[in-house]
Amino acid sequence: MLREEAVKAALSSGAEEAEAFELIGREISIHVEKNVVKTASSVRLVGLGVRAAIGRKLGFAYATNPSSGVDVGREAAENAKVAPEDPDFKGLPEALPVSYMDGLMDPKLRDLDLSDAASLFISSIEAAQLSPKIISVSGKLEIKHFTISVFSSKGVDVSEERTYFSAYVDAASKDGDRRGSGFGFADGRRLDMFDPEKVGRDAGELALKTLDATTIGVEEAPVVFQPKAQFTIVPFIAGQAANAENLQYGRSFLTNRLGEMIAREEVSIVDDGRIPWLAGSSSFDAEGVPTKKTYVIERGVFKSPLHNWYTAAKEGAESTGNASRDHTRPPFISAHTVSIEAPSLQMSKDELIDVKRGILIVYTLDAPNLSTGEFSGMAETAFLIENGEVTKSLRQTSIAFTLESFLKTIDG
Repeated sequence: MLREEAVKAALSSGAEEAEAFELIGREISIHVEKNVVKTASSVRLVGLGVRAAIGRKLGFAYATNPSSGVDVGREAAENAKVAPEDPDFKGLPEALPVSYMDGLMDPKLRDLDLSDAASLFISSIEAAQLSPKIISVSGKLEIKHFTISVFSSKGVDVSEERTYFSAYVDAASKDGDRRGSGFGFADGRRLDMFDPEKVGRDAGELALKTLDATTIGVEEAPVVFQPKAQFTIVPFIAGQAANAENLQYGRSFLTNRLGEMIAREEVSIVDDGRIPWLAGSSSFDAEGVPTKKTYVIERGVFKSPLHNWYTAAKEGAESTGNASRDHTRPPFISAHTVSIEAPSLQMSKDELIDVKRGILIVYTLDAPNLSTGEFSGMAETAFLIENGEVTKSLRQTSIAFTLESFLKTIDG
């Protein structure tokens, strides 16, 4: 096996420790631009990334579609010899027991061929064309089937088969001088989680709704986030602000605040790597460390950063199983699936009646400032709430708040 060859070669070339990350599989990619399929490909891929350690010096090397792991292992060891010493490096990960979970590999998604995948995605594109006012539909579908393996001289030897898809459709609309846009999105590890018609229809419906967009002046108003709008906010809190590397280097507004009350008592933010069929789930992370459910914020208190092995060892903690990577780079820290747990604060549609005037944010691409926790950005898709009713679409709507105020004033 490539991974075993690489580790043995690194050790025989002078490395004291070595680890290989290997992926073998296939990726289908279909790209549609302005109603036309621009590219459709099915590619088999083998990737190998190797880390080699000599004392406190760490070397890395990788190869795509290698015929052997020997050269990659040797290169990693040679790179370690000339690397600077890192006083915070405490060694490569130890072997830990992994509880393998179900819900990561779907045979139907694994066996889908390029032709069937293209047919599915074309139905998404067609479903978006709800009206002659829809003038353009674009998007991308990715389907992956990989076996991920981690093998090391420290006893790590784990391997797991996973499937994954992501589908995105973007629709543009026009009616005279009025223009609008909308999107639809889905991802997961199981084929029946992909409803192609719904993804396309979501994009088309939103594009038509935003044709009547208007602007509003500067005002202070309640903001209601749809779940999709939280993609760049709530995961940012766990994956970036509570990222142990960012905390250790003082880059985050949460630096030195572990144990502090930073949110309402009713609010918990959780990162869970073990929810069946979700895109962020796996039995082990990219270092072979078992994944788990981590309370980043528990009942308002900043409870735990997200760690990989390096950051955890640096401060005498345990890895939370949040190492991520492909074969072309060393591990970094990434969240799995982030959610808010606040059952007593969940807002029903009926409770919108209490919002006399506010903003419904459907989607924003902007992210908060890591060092200050301030968010100041553009809501790509937003609507005005008046007397409990979602009324007009808004364009060029800027919103501003701090993450701390967001966490302490969540009310639904």
